[in-house]
Amino acid sequence: MSSNETLSGLRRRIQREEIERALGQDQLLRVHLQPPTGGWLKGIRTALGMTAKQLGRRIGVSQATVSEAELAESEGRITLKNLRKMADGMDCELVYAVVPRASLDMIVHHNANRAAHRIVGEVSQGMALEGQSTDDSARAAQVDALRERLIAQGSSQIWD
Repeated sequence: MSSNETLSGLRRRIQREEIERALGQDQLLRVHLQPPTGGWLKGIRTALGMTAKQLGRRIGVSQATVSEAELAESEGRITLKNLRKMADGMDCELVYAVVPRASLDMIVHHNANRAAHRIVGEVSQGMALEGQSTDDSARAAQVDALRERLIAQGSSQIWD
């Protein structure tokens, strides 16, 4: 742990590393999968040659409930519970993941940089009103220092 890194910042950095390591083990998670027309449920069910009525019987619901679930999935409003139930009925596994668009460290760095710019800008504006403005290079150095401090502290301020 560096001298500027707090215990909270260290914990958050370790959490990010563990998640990145887990995501790195399965590159499939980083690939954007496009669902078939009509959604995964209907696409897989029809590819299996199974009717909605047959799926309904397998999981103890009506054909209409299966059709509603397929529609809900295609519209992005299905619950994970229902999606899992439908998948089980087709002998499929539901795989659920939230996959970052960039590395977690990059996301944190970007948002800490944005927060640092905002904070330094607010302070600089107040100082300028008092006739105590600083030059661009001094502000840039302040932004860099604040960004690194926010990251090291694991500050939630970066999300404000």
